Amino acid sequence: MRYWHFLITVVLLSSCNGQNINTLKSEKVKFKDLSEEITHYLRNPEDFHDDIQYSLIELPKGKENNYSLETVKTRIGPWVSHKKLINIKKNIYYKIDRGVPRPFIIFENTLYVPDRYNIFTAVDDLKSLEFTRYELK
Repeated sequence: MRYWHFLITVVLLSSCNGQNINTLKSEKVKFKDLSEEITHYLRNPEDFHDDIQYSLIELPKGKENNYSLETVKTRIGPWVSHKKLINIKKNIYYKIDRGVPRPFIIFENTLYVPDRYNIFTAVDDLKSLEFTRYELK
């Protein structure tokens, strides 16, 4: 009986380190209102091709990465359940539902998610881009 109490406690405590990004404080941000570092990156992605990971981009480039991105598969079958954005230093993760456009851009502990896929193929249409900005805790 003690074993089951211990096991349930461990499972509950280990699941408390994460939350869905939809529960975070967020706001819509137009391209023109983004920081200069982000707009420079979006206008010149080829400048960053050396070390780019297209799903997760931490800016400014060259600093130590604080986040990683992990794909979580479903329990049955080979499908993707969701993405996990992990703060490496604080051991906190954020669940990002399937179907959320990428890349995920992190700048100053803030997550920016574009409103559409394939943002690098529409360079002429950058000004119409809109992002959701999430405050990462």
